[in-house]
Amino acid sequence: MESHEYDAPVALTIVLPQDQVEALARRVTALIEEGRDDGFLGVEGAAEYLSTTPKAIYRLVERQTIPFDRAGRRLLFDRRQLRAYAEGGR
Repeated sequence: MESHEYDAPVALTIVLPQDQVEALARRVTALIEEGRDDGFLGVEGAAEYLSTTPKAIYRLVERQTIPFDRAGRRLLFDRRQLRAYAEGGR
C-alpha cells in the first residue's frame, strides 16, 4: 500500500462554549443508552424503544403480549426482552 502525506495522524483541538460541551455530553449519553440492551425502562422508555406510544404499551401489557415486570404499581420492561419481542421471539 502506498503511503501519502495525508495518512499521518493529525491532532485536532476544538474549543466549545460550556453549554455546547454539556449538550454534546447529553447527546453522547443518549446515544450510548440507545445502544444498550441491559437495564429496565418505564412505559415511556419502552414506547420510545419500540417506536410506539405509551397507550400502545399499556394495551400490550393488558393483553399480556409484551414481556414486563412490576415494581409495586410501576411497570418495568427489560431491554433484552423488548428486543427479543420486537424481533419476533416473544
